[in-house]
Amino acid sequence: MIPSTIYKVTALLCALASLLLVSAPASQADPFSCWLVEEVGSPRTIRQTPVLLIFTDESRVTPEPPVTMEPGTLLFYVSDPSMKLLSPDFSSCEMTFHLPQEVPLNWVNSLTAEKVSPPSLGQTWYSLSVKNDKEEVAVSAVMGPLRAAGDKKDHLAVFLAAYSTSVTVYAQLGKPLSLPCGLWKGPQPRFAVEWRHRSQGDGKVLYAYDGWRDRIEEELTGYTMNFSTLHSKGDASLFLEKVEASHEGTYLCITYLPYLRAQRDIQVVVTAKPQLSLLPSPLFARPGEEMTLTCEISHFHPLEISVDFLLQLPGETSPSLQPGTSLSTHGLNQDGTYSVNAYHRFTAKPAHHGARYSCLVNHASSSKPMSRTQNLQIAGVSGPSIEDGMYLFMVSLLLYGFLSYLHRKVKLFFRSPGQVNDKQKKVN
Repeated sequence: MIPSTIYKVTALLCALASLLLVSAPASQADPFSCWLVEEVGSPRTIRQTPVLLIFTDESRVTPEPPVTMEPGTLLFYVSDPSMKLLSPDFSSCEMTFHLPQEVPLNWVNSLTAEKVSPPSLGQTWYSLSVKNDKEEVAVSAVMGPLRAAGDKKDHLAVFLAAYSTSVTVYAQLGKPLSLPCGLWKGPQPRFAVEWRHRSQGDGKVLYAYDGWRDRIEEELTGYTMNFSTLHSKGDASLFLEKVEASHEGTYLCITYLPYLRAQRDIQVVVTAKPQLSLLPSPLFARPGEEMTLTCEISHFHPLEISVDFLLQLPGETSPSLQPGTSLSTHGLNQDGTYSVNAYHRFTAKPAHHGARYSCLVNHASSSKPMSRTQNLQIAGVSGPSIEDGMYLFMVSLLLYGFLSYLHRKVKLFFRSPGQVNDKQKKVN
């Protein structure tokens, strides 16, 4: 064989080997750490057992090489038929035991109408909850025995999953809202979706849909779902027409298969950007006068807010934080928003003429601080201002009118009666 041909064949084999290594699932070589959480004993206590998960597929029942574990650690091989839900990129993981059972709800009854359950439901099932805190992606999955693995109890497969691209959603007051929730159910045609809202200990059903019978079982005004994308893409998102302050709280996206259930929680924070005003406006003072700046902050949500006063003196390049800020008690508006006043007291000094006083507000509704600014004007420091000229003009006008009126009265008072009669005759 020609040497150049040998080199070409060798290079081709290396390239193919590299391609196979890249295409092989990386998760097989990188076990994913998790915790199995369960209640044990009496009184009930929480026990956490370390777990290693290896994400694989059904065609490869036991991946190689074998995994080295610490004593007391459990190992599970998990098959993800969706090929997209589970990966080692998640930052937190928790497993619990799952008990398959019927659910006595109108929108779930049709899923188990035959009253016949497969034998595999009698084996051990688990619920898996994983999150990626950086990307705010969360998945809740129900895992059962992998059929291809036979009696091997450490080989599991995902049968149902609910996932969300947001763990916390910031909703603007008065705007529409979409709460993201995805459903993966494999080839199973029988399913149901339920949305609940929980706030301050109270809970209620917002929407319930029986996908097997294609029927809406519960529906509150203002909430909708897109059934076309639900059936075709598994998009179980809930749409809200107009956000109100009462919509804040935890939303539960609950998905059902026969005897199985998966749930994702989404925290909704309703935000309303505050309206600011800084008084008095304009800001005038006499030397030595005690002044009170009032920063009126109204119609904001949520309640948590911070307010600071800043002062930038003439010639300075940056403002300084002023101590002594006080807040009034907050007021509740009819739309569920809040209002509050912030106060700052100071003594006007001639050196502060032209200084910039600012009210700086930090709130969850805005990624940047909000502010209002007033320029302090000290009377008599730099001569009359435009406002002073306006006041002088108004005073002069009033004084001129008064003197004209007084002149006519005095002139009429000193006239003789004959002059008054002659004037009346001329008029007649």
